[in-house]
Amino acid sequence: MLKETKLFVRLFAIFPIIDTLNGFALSAGINLPIGVAYRLFCIFFLIAGIFKKGFPKNIYTVLTASFIFSGILTLLIQTITLQNGFGALGNDLSNMVKFFLWVLIPYYIYQRRDAFTEADFSRLFLTISALFTICLLVPYLLGIGNQTYAGSDAGYKAFFFANNDTTIGFIAAATYTGWYLFHQTSSAKQARRLLTALLYIGNLVGLLLLGTKTGIIYGVVLTIVLLIRFFFFQKRVPLLVKWSTGSAVIAVALFAIFKGRSFILDTLSGSIQRLTYFYNLYNGDLIRFITSSRSQFLDSAFQSFTGTGHLVNQIFGFGFSLRVANWGLGDLVEMDFFDVLFSLGFIGVLVTSAVLLYFFIKACQKRSIYSVMFIVLLFYGAFAGHVLFSALSSTLFGLICGALLLKKESLREPK
Repeated sequence: MLKETKLFVRLFAIFPIIDTLNGFALSAGINLPIGVAYRLFCIFFLIAGIFKKGFPKNIYTVLTASFIFSGILTLLIQTITLQNGFGALGNDLSNMVKFFLWVLIPYYIYQRRDAFTEADFSRLFLTISALFTICLLVPYLLGIGNQTYAGSDAGYKAFFFANNDTTIGFIAAATYTGWYLFHQTSSAKQARRLLTALLYIGNLVGLLLLGTKTGIIYGVVLTIVLLIRFFFFQKRVPLLVKWSTGSAVIAVALFAIFKGRSFILDTLSGSIQRLTYFYNLYNGDLIRFITSSRSQFLDSAFQSFTGTGHLVNQIFGFGFSLRVANWGLGDLVEMDFFDVLFSLGFIGVLVTSAVLLYFFIKACQKRSIYSVMFIVLLFYGAFAGHVLFSALSSTLFGLICGALLLKKESLREPK
């Protein structure tokens, strides 16, 4: 691997640490923009690397260039038509930089797809998984950090700042670690298998501690799917390995039931109380309860989108600052495609859908673990938001999209 690509892997592997340090500074009331400085450096690193390598003449380059150009053009038009001041422009620019991350990262990887290998990305995602787990569990064991939901005992997020973003990080980490664990069972050394198993358990504990209903349900479903696939569909795994793995799974399950039951119940109690409170608050309205009021946010945002402004605003969007200032409940729908529509207009939806469609086609062609992770995060963003516009999630999503563009042989699954 070239020196530049090694720097890329190291730079983007440490982002869980950066977000933890950033959250610690915010929790302590320290005005130190660690996260902003890190992302700006990443952006400059990506842009410099992309221009240095040059632009191949193909559809992917056209899609990427159209996405970036339309984003910049939209920002300029919004500044003029909405008469945004410097404060609003700065806020919109900050959100746009986060939005660009998930497109710039895979293009950088695409330009160097011959230099990256499956082993590089395996180390990258396992490192990210380990750092997410360490940055959550160590503060928890030390008795420091923040609750997931302010003003309640529901959930724990250490010093990670955004709840949904952290859940996305652990969902992606658990997906990759679980896949890696069950695909290297028969070939890896016992110590390595044990460490991977502990990391996966750490991912699941992290999802449990976070206390979000999506994260907990996903962790349970993921584990069941991985076990079914391992025992019934992986034909090349020796029967003895399956028996030993099954015994280990049963042992861990029994330990969790008899020794970890109180911990699990105590961890879930705050989340259950919070869910019960909101179910009663919504008078049993399952749509509002399941969507966490997103249906109400969406209705309010649609009224603002169709009832205010001119056609040019609907074409190019209303930006981010104006929505926060004037749209009330519709300031953030927390459903990515609708937030793209309201903030960046029909142009934003068009170019975003085109790029995502390109990656979706690649995901269907590759049919690798990165395809699964892409689809999981795409659906999460569509229904729960926080994937395309969040610095943490956008970085992770960009790395996954980039993995889809590597050469086919570099993504072969370990035997």
